[in-house]
Amino acid sequence: MNGHIPQTHRRTHALATVLAGALTFLCSADPPATNLAPRKVQVAAGDLEGVFHVAADGIRLDQLRDRSTTTILATNAAPLFALTITNATTREHRIMTASEGWGEVDLRVDRHRLRLRWGAPLSEGLAGIAVSAIAALDQQSSALRWTLHVDNRSTAWAVRQTVFPQLAVPELAHDAAVLFPRGPGEVQRGLWRRPFTYRGNYPDGWCAMQFLAAYREGESPVGVYLGFHDPWGGAKLIEASSSPTNRVVRLAFEVPASDFHAAGNDFDLNGEAVWQLLRGDWFDAATIYKAWARQNARWWPRLGAEGRADTPLWMRELSVWVMTGGAPPDCVPAVTRFHEAIDMPIGFHWYNWHQIPFDNDYPHYFPTKTNFAAAVAELQQAGVYVMPYINGRLWDTCDRGTEDFAFTSLALPAATKQEDGKPFVETYGSKETNGEPVRLAVMCPTTRLWQDKVREIVLRLQRDEGTRGVYIDQIAAAAPKLCMDRGHGHPLGGGHWWTRGYWDLLDGIRRQMPADCMLTTECNAEPFIRWFDGYLTWHWQFDGQVPAFPAVYGGTIQMFGRAYRGGATRNLALRMKAGQQLVFGEQIGWFDPNQALESQNLPFLRKLIQTRSQFRRYFYAGEMARPPRLTGEVPNVKADWQWSGEWWVTTDAVLTGAWRLPGEDRVLVLFVNVGDQPVKATWACDLRGHGLGDRLCRLAISRDGQPGVDAARFSGGFSQTMEFAPQSVQAWELSTAR
Repeated sequence: MNGHIPQTHRRTHALATVLAGALTFLCSADPPATNLAPRKVQVAAGDLEGVFHVAADGIRLDQLRDRSTTTILATNAAPLFALTITNATTREHRIMTASEGWGEVDLRVDRHRLRLRWGAPLSEGLAGIAVSAIAALDQQSSALRWTLHVDNRSTAWAVRQTVFPQLAVPELAHDAAVLFPRGPGEVQRGLWRRPFTYRGNYPDGWCAMQFLAAYREGESPVGVYLGFHDPWGGAKLIEASSSPTNRVVRLAFEVPASDFHAAGNDFDLNGEAVWQLLRGDWFDAATIYKAWARQNARWWPRLGAEGRADTPLWMRELSVWVMTGGAPPDCVPAVTRFHEAIDMPIGFHWYNWHQIPFDNDYPHYFPTKTNFAAAVAELQQAGVYVMPYINGRLWDTCDRGTEDFAFTSLALPAATKQEDGKPFVETYGSKETNGEPVRLAVMCPTTRLWQDKVREIVLRLQRDEGTRGVYIDQIAAAAPKLCMDRGHGHPLGGGHWWTRGYWDLLDGIRRQMPADCMLTTECNAEPFIRWFDGYLTWHWQFDGQVPAFPAVYGGTIQMFGRAYRGGATRNLALRMKAGQQLVFGEQIGWFDPNQALESQNLPFLRKLIQTRSQFRRYFYAGEMARPPRLTGEVPNVKADWQWSGEWWVTTDAVLTGAWRLPGEDRVLVLFVNVGDQPVKATWACDLRGHGLGDRLCRLAISRDGQPGVDAARFSGGFSQTMEFAPQSVQAWELSTAR
């Protein structure tokens, strides 16, 4: 956190776009299509239909469409795959595509699978490279589930990266939407008519999950889900980019190969690539991904009736956080005042508790500032849970002032390395005493040195200083470095070794840390969920964001914190962020306690915090349900969120959310008016959509954090015109009548 926005790792970008369809087949079997005259093969999976063009030297997908609505979902704007290869001696790069350049081409289909193969490259010097793709046909889901393999027997060329899967989606409607996984998830509309590019390095906080979607809403909703179902969370780049001239939006995954410097390396797609017909919106796309992740992702935690038993109950129940730092006299009084004003347990994220400067001389955090341990004990006895900051990635290259104290002699062998053997180094805003930027080396998580060092720091804070939590910065925020140090023992470059390295590091900590303690990290890259108890979602600051991440992972980890900044509209921005936190299921806050205590902020914050505390089980033992849609004249509000300079964000004045306890037939629906004007709108409630069926249900309404009051009993559903007072919170709890 704290300004550690990861630097984008610029991999070589293949210059091709792959288009392919999710299909099951109309024909039972076809003969091999090797070196035949060009022909068309029409195939379908459920309602998803595609047409392949098979030529003498390549294969392409001509069209993908929904058979029910006849909507075209993808065009023939690009090849099925784009393979970047590198000459191991000259370092020359070439791109091979599925559409042309092959001496052997084969397409076979049967009732269960599509098999494609490309071999015998026509270009001189590329002999020995072949590509095969197999798609399992999922008729029930109208989906195609792909694997891809590059068989590389070349003595000169290495596979560097592969672009697969990808789709070029034509304009589905003038206000059609694209979902991509920045922060909690973001929806942008009308991209077909304006320039737009999103490129995210997965896994990091700005590319947190492995799926995209493009869709239209309305009376005939339809779209396409593009997922990369990799259970190991390996490195990849995810892209959504528009071409207004051609009125297409490209959705693509670019995957770096392991050992991409070595001739003869093979490539396999970890997991499967999924093209699936989507009838719905971002929530339905998240539901598809959740169904896969819950069954297959290595990071999905063990859940019980009360959520995660390995997360302390106090952490699961916590409803609010403050953030400040310095020596105890500089920060403890303000934290104490806020705690007394709220009158419930709070979390305190403590920065600069160490004597070294911030972002400087890492990882030599000790000794602490005077009386740190005594202040921790006093706060925690009163109900303030202390979580100090450390960094989980970086070692200062001049780690004692301007002196290279232990970096070269101790840390350098364990640092990540570029292809030239030099360490990956990052700079932020911190300066050495001579005015030079602090240069921080990125450490390799697979190395014993770094695993031992992070464990030592965490355990010392928890055992000796008595903190109940430790925040380990950047692990779920910064993308993997494609380390090329052979001495570390991991595959070089791409793969999933980065996530496994951190899994081993965190396993070592969790095995030894005291009971009733917890760990958190920055941002929300998904592959680390099982090893952390909380994610600091401070970077959820974007216009158009939707709670796709909570829709997938609500109840698996506690999310907390937004960056609360200044500016002329700071009070409205605070209400927008805090209100969004409540409906997204986050623990409220991460504000400076003095800011929260301001008279224009505290009353509204108290309403949100008390509401969340009252219904806290929904957020740790339940899961997100589809947020309700209000109809009528619901105005927008707009404020400068000050994320990076001026940063204008627009939301509805009334924010909505829904959470449920499926095993208990209970649903919580939230409405937060963050504006200064009353709003009247209508909500049509369908109990079946919330899993309550046609049974008689009880409704209790809580207003502004006060205990709920029984309002009605009904079955099936209802339509209700509601009035939302300015800066108000309503919580409607629906449960089956007993």
